[in-house]
Amino acid sequence: MIEEQIEKKIADAYMEKFPLSREHHERLINYIPGGATRSLSYFKPYPIHIDYGQGAYVYTHEGHKLLDVTNAYGAIVHGHGDPDVVKAVQDGIVRGSQYSTPTDGQYKLAKLLCERVPGFDKVRFLNSGTEATLFVMRTARAYTGKDKILKMIGGFHGTHDSVAASTKKNVITAGIPSGMTEDMLDVPFNDFDALEKAVRENADQLAAVIMEPFLGAGGVVLPKPGYLEHVRKVTADHNVLLIFDEIFSYRVNTGGCQKLFGVMPDLTTIGKVVGGGLPIGVFGGRADIMNIFCHENTDKPLYHSGTFNGYETVMQAGYAALSKYDEAAVAYVNKLGDQLQKGLLASFKTNGLNIQSNQIGSLLNIHFVNEPITNAAQVLTSVEQLHRLMHLSLLNKGIFTIPRGLFILSTVITPGEIDFLVDKIDETLKELLPLIEEKYNHLLV
Repeated sequence: MIEEQIEKKIADAYMEKFPLSREHHERLINYIPGGATRSLSYFKPYPIHIDYGQGAYVYTHEGHKLLDVTNAYGAIVHGHGDPDVVKAVQDGIVRGSQYSTPTDGQYKLAKLLCERVPGFDKVRFLNSGTEATLFVMRTARAYTGKDKILKMIGGFHGTHDSVAASTKKNVITAGIPSGMTEDMLDVPFNDFDALEKAVRENADQLAAVIMEPFLGAGGVVLPKPGYLEHVRKVTADHNVLLIFDEIFSYRVNTGGCQKLFGVMPDLTTIGKVVGGGLPIGVFGGRADIMNIFCHENTDKPLYHSGTFNGYETVMQAGYAALSKYDEAAVAYVNKLGDQLQKGLLASFKTNGLNIQSNQIGSLLNIHFVNEPITNAAQVLTSVEQLHRLMHLSLLNKGIFTIPRGLFILSTVITPGEIDFLVDKIDETLKELLPLIEEKYNHLLV
């Protein structure tokens, strides 16, 4: 049977090419359950193990060189071992990594962010995106005196209880009390009427709408024309705060999607590229909201602390990375994204495939779905078997990518390497074509 032949061929090739990854995995499971301390890192038959990275490539323990189009799920934008970031980290460590006081590093990075992001009057630093969304929601509730938060179905805002519970996916929500959903509402992304109805009916209790300007982890699903403007108007009309979670989307523009689309939220979270590859989370917004943290201006400021908040070495690394992620760098890496999209669409046509590629800037997601994708429900219909086989096949061909079909580019990738990537994806689609013809012919033109 064709399905079994293709499954075996790709899996056998993977296990033959990466035997040391299997050894490292089997050693690791003795101490880390499942062999991966980050759930997304695990895949069957066993996850790849990377020895080191340099520039646009990662190198395995077997010595294989793989073009990296994961870039730490978006946290790296200048490739591995960027000399300016490395120097900033080295210089910072020599001077002392953390002082438990405000620092010049915090000032420099905060000033740069407030100058770039339209919605930032003031910011606060944390250590992860999950922390950033947790505290921005707490800030909205404290400022408004209301408890409910509305999110978009398919929007990912980290793994703290309330936002994880509202995803309604058992794999994420196991261990979370059912009561965590009581103050969380959700509506489909890109549904104008559902958003307006939910905000109108809950306005008296609704502190904020939190949303990604486009669904990032949910499949790079872009907003319909006018949708972000609609959300902004509806929330403003009903005295509800609007939070843009730009942890994933910030890289598409020096000022994030809010600058790109010209829609101003009240509060914003960012992260990933902002740390230069080191752990970071940031939230901020209008001065009148953020000033509830001010000790000088209020008798009972909103409490926010953390041993590693504003970690000085991270501040230095982030400043170094963002200083060179200027308009020219953003334009370059976004042009690479356009080149990748053009190449993929040509490949789909040549192979007679009616599948989707959603792209914005340096982010792109392939979907094995036969109609344009505008919401999370469609993403869930993408054929999981084809994603899994494409991922393993690309690893076999020298491409390190994300299992769900997500590609994230860096500024050190060249146009020639994009051509190489397109060629390898095209080879993989041809490898999968007999399976598609046999089992998934709805994906054929």
